[in-house]
Amino acid sequence: MAAGTSVIGYLKFNKKKETNIMIEQTTSQDAHKKGLQRQIRRTRDSLRDTVEQIQDTAEQKYQAVKQTVSDVLDYREEFHKEPVVWTLGALCAGFASGYAVGYSHKLAKNTKGSQFASFTDTVVTDLSQLGQRLVLPDLNAKITELFGFNFGRFLRQIGSNGKHTRTKPLRSRRRQKQPKGGRKKKSS
Repeated sequence: MAAGTSVIGYLKFNKKKETNIMIEQTTSQDAHKKGLQRQIRRTRDSLRDTVEQIQDTAEQKYQAVKQTVSDVLDYREEFHKEPVVWTLGALCAGFASGYAVGYSHKLAKNTKGSQFASFTDTVVTDLSQLGQRLVLPDLNAKITELFGFNFGRFLRQIGSNGKHTRTKPLRSRRRQKQPKGGRKKKSS
């Protein structure tokens, strides 16, 4: 019996040991799971904070850029602040583009059937008509008010004249050769 008791006791002891080991393993697995869950929770919170910071920064930069762009696009206020600078800038831009188109047109006129020449002719004609219909009436009223003469009539008079005066004499004219003896003397 003693031997039987010891086998039963041994088995009971072994079962207790296995149960204790299983409990220890379960307890260590639960602790490990809880540790991982805590770490995941901390990581999630950290990511949420980082994303919120990035969103706040992006929103602030967006608002700053939006304000800057709206300030720049409101050219009327800027024009009132610096009218001379804006006027000179517009004149320079107009002169540069007009000069470039005019010079290109001059070069293109030399070639027959140039698409660029016909394009610039069309653009100049359309802009001229637009200016005469929209800009010239207001400009004429202001010039008449300030200086007392009709600018539109003056432009029509220039346009209908048709004569263009030369600023330089033609070089193709040759001087007449003088006789070798020099000038003839008058007889007295």
